[in-house]
Amino acid sequence: MKAKLWTKDYVILLIASLFLYIGFQIFMPTLPAQIIKLGGTETQASLAVGLFSLVALFMRVIAGGLNDRFGAKIMILVGFFVLIAVTVNFYWSTVVSALLVLRLFHGVGWGITTTSIATGVSTLVPPNRTGEGIGFYGLTTALGMSLAPIIAIILMNQFSFNFLIGFSIVLMVLVFLLVTRLRMPKEARAVKHKMQLFDKGALLPALLCMLMAFPLGGIQTFMMIYGLELHVKMVWIFFVGQAIMVLVSRVFAGRLYDLKGHRVVIIPGILLMGIGLWWLSMAMGAWSLFGSSLFFGLGYGMVQPSLQALAVDRAAPDKKGIANGTFLSGMDVGMALGSFGLSFIAAHYNYALMYRWSIVTLVIFLVIYLFVFRGRRLLPGK
Repeated sequence: MKAKLWTKDYVILLIASLFLYIGFQIFMPTLPAQIIKLGGTETQASLAVGLFSLVALFMRVIAGGLNDRFGAKIMILVGFFVLIAVTVNFYWSTVVSALLVLRLFHGVGWGITTTSIATGVSTLVPPNRTGEGIGFYGLTTALGMSLAPIIAIILMNQFSFNFLIGFSIVLMVLVFLLVTRLRMPKEARAVKHKMQLFDKGALLPALLCMLMAFPLGGIQTFMMIYGLELHVKMVWIFFVGQAIMVLVSRVFAGRLYDLKGHRVVIIPGILLMGIGLWWLSMAMGAWSLFGSSLFFGLGYGMVQPSLQALAVDRAAPDKKGIANGTFLSGMDVGMALGSFGLSFIAAHYNYALMYRWSIVTLVIFLVIYLFVFRGRRLLPGK
């Protein structure tokens, strides 16, 4: 009989993940603008993106082991408590230095919460439905990152930064209350073991995720500015198309992973992302932005959850927390490097060329992936 996937606790974690990514990622395009408004420099604005990534990277290393030791539910609640406390303090931070310090603690909550939710999901998902189960979880993260810029732009244009803060707090509090009803199985709490900083089996998926996230960091950070370069006001249409195709990818990608293995999902997905980036770099208006987002969004929706499922499959049952922490660290590093690294190309040339050059990381991804898994007939987890 097919193992049950859609339990109450699994759904709670999916809702928590979606609201978390929306409530946190709405600050990606808006916090740098707020820093400039308060008289900060471009360098300080870029630190708003980079600081939380570095701290989150460090916290993921710690949080993975803490999840395996104390359980996912406790760590999720701790992470959300930190995020709520930090976001509330945004109200009274009218000095750039204060915002940057708060952003450090923002990274603490982000690193703990994302790692803990991922660990909870991988614990609840039946072993023979890893691709499907992790895939729907990946849908919430990808969808949240796609919807957050749209919501942020609308709220900032119609209201204010303070309204945005309130919106984020409401989402976080709702999720905190929802997670208190979460019940994790007893076997999810591993026996105490020596703290590990990373999981060896998850290192390759984490490296590949880093390469995939490099151009994504450029999109999340600079898409608004790229719209100004193209004289396009409807730049949010890119994120709409991306969100639509991330949803479409869930129709088939997870089941395909479970039935045929990761190769038949990851290779076409990375090629679609490359096509989307090339089209994005050649965009002339809103509808070409939308067209490029369909390819990029479909590819991203296929690749990211498959890599995470691969990381979980390669980990021991009592090391899922560490594996998720290792994998998500790759996402943080890739986003941060993409934001900073690609900005140098944009500063010397333009944003169109920046997106074209970001395809190089996807080529490197494909070379490494094909080299490591060459000649193998792979099933999930192998």
